[in-house]
Amino acid sequence: MFSRLIRGWGKDKMTYPVMREILTVCFSCYHDDFGNSVDEIVSYYFDTNVLSRADARHEIGSLLRISDDEELKTTLEQLAGDHFRPEPWGETWRSLLEKLLRHFD
Repeated sequence: MFSRLIRGWGKDKMTYPVMREILTVCFSCYHDDFGNSVDEIVSYYFDTNVLSRADARHEIGSLLRISDDEELKTTLEQLAGDHFRPEPWGETWRSLLEKLLRHFD
């Protein structure tokens, strides 16, 4: 019963497989294997990964359509688990997504 009161509870983590992989692998504590900035890491990811840019663009757009920042935060924290937080990078969840989306322009 209480789970219904928690925003984002029960959302399928595999709804966003590209974002889950980016957050839990590329931006994990081993991120320096992939780069030291958001730009370097995202470039590395798309140079070495088979998942399409169209899928990533779709997932990021879908996440950015979540207008409530708390719901967005809850959703992305579920995807990232304990592997990533945007604050040490000087970002919020929304600003990180916007920065990632700029890689497609």
